[in-house]
Order: sequence, then C-alpha cells, then structure tokens
Amino acid sequence: MQNCCEIDRSVEEIIKHEKRRRALGQENLCHWDFAHDNGQSPLTTDVMWEYANHFGELLEDGTGLFIFGSPGAGKTYAAAAIVNELTDRGYDCMFTSMNNIMTELSTLGLEGRRNLFCQIFSKDLLVLDDLGSEVETYYTNQTFIQIVTTCLSKSIPVIVTTPYPEDALLKASGNEKRIMALTRLLNRNINYTVPMPVARRNRNLQQRQKAEALVKGAASQQPLPSFGSPADRPETAVQDVPCQPVPAPAGTQHKKTAGN
Repeated sequence: MQNCCEIDRSVEEIIKHEKRRRALGQENLCHWDFAHDNGQSPLTTDVMWEYANHFGELLEDGTGLFIFGSPGAGKTYAAAAIVNELTDRGYDCMFTSMNNIMTELSTLGLEGRRNLFCQIFSKDLLVLDDLGSEVETYYTNQTFIQIVTTCLSKSIPVIVTTPYPEDALLKASGNEKRIMALTRLLNRNINYTVPMPVARRNRNLQQRQKAEALVKGAASQQPLPSFGSPADRPETAVQDVPCQPVPAPAGTQHKKTAGN
C-alpha cells in the first residue's frame, strides 16, 4: 500500500512538472516557485503571493501586473513563481517574451501564425518577460499592439517584467499606437517595483571589485614597453620616414606677386 502511494505521488509530481514546463517554456524555471524562494525580498514575495491568491477575482477584470526593477532584482523569478502557482491550481498560463514570440513567428507560415495567436488568446494569464529588450520594428510594434489590444478586450491578465522605468519605456518608442497600448496596459495593471535585495547588491559589488582587481592588478604588474628609440620599437611599429617635400603639380609655377 505504501509503495502504491509513493508511485501515485511520483506520477503526480511528473504531471505537475510537465504542466509547469509547458506553461513556462523553459525547464530551468520549473523550480522558480514560492517554495524555493530565498527570502531575500519578503515584500516582493508577499505581493506576488497575494496576486496569485486573489487571481480568481483579478481574472474577472483582466487585471495584470507591471513588474519594474533593475537587472538581477528578481523580476523574472517573481513572474515565474506566479505562473507556477497558478498552473498548479489549474489555470492555463503562458510565460514568454516579445523576443520569443517574434522569433517563433519568423519560422511559421500563415496558418502557424494564426494558431500561435489563437494559443496566446486562449490563456488565463500571459507573461511578457523583459519587455523593451526586443528590437523595435514596424512588425514588432504591430504584433505587440495586437497582443495587448486583444488581451485587454478579452480581459486576459498580462504580467509584464521590464528593467526600464515607466517613463523611459514610454519615451523609448516613437510609435504612437505602441505608446497608447502601453498606456492602456499600465492603467489596467497593478504596478510594482522590485527592490534590489541587499545581499544580491553586495554580491554584485564584490564580483565587480574582484574582476576589476584581477584585470587592473595584472595590468599594473606588466612592464610598459619602451619606445625611446627606433631600435627599441617592436617590429610592428611604424618606422620613421624622412619627410619629403611635396612636388608642385606638373605644368604649374608659383607666380611672384609685386614686391616679392
């Protein structure tokens, strides 16, 4: 009886993992959940948990999240934790990015593109990770506008993560329709900025200082080459060439002016 229970739990875990992988599209994000949170940003964890816990109510109005924050602050982890939690609860989620969508569209024919959009617009939740990192072209803007407009009209919550502040995200685009779509999404969503955890900031600083010490320390120990005389110069150095007077063009003479 115990073995049967263990087998059942094992099968349940496999099914759970596979559902997460399909929602996230990446194997490494399957364990980015609340259970594995390192506790470095408790406020962020609480906000994300409350969003997931009240998702049923938020889904009715299509309310999503705009997650701002510096690179490495934990924005992607926060969004993935919500997706994993909601997927475990039976919601149909998609975690992707504009870069991934544009790459996939470039490999598909007309029917494949139609199917991809149908898949996106059938979800309970859409996550667009790292918005602003994509190359902004006419086609990219049109695709983004179509996704946002359709999700808003269908009340599909959209979670957006971006390293850019709100004003920079809006000013970065010269496309008025894209700006309008972003503005509508910002107005519909809950906006939250993930603070950089102190431990992570200190670790990044230590890594940078260590790298600088390695490079600058090694450079300071190297003797500087001497270029005091042509004999001391490396073979690849440009050799001294005596200056030669520039001859006047053929057939021309300098005219003497009066008084010269």
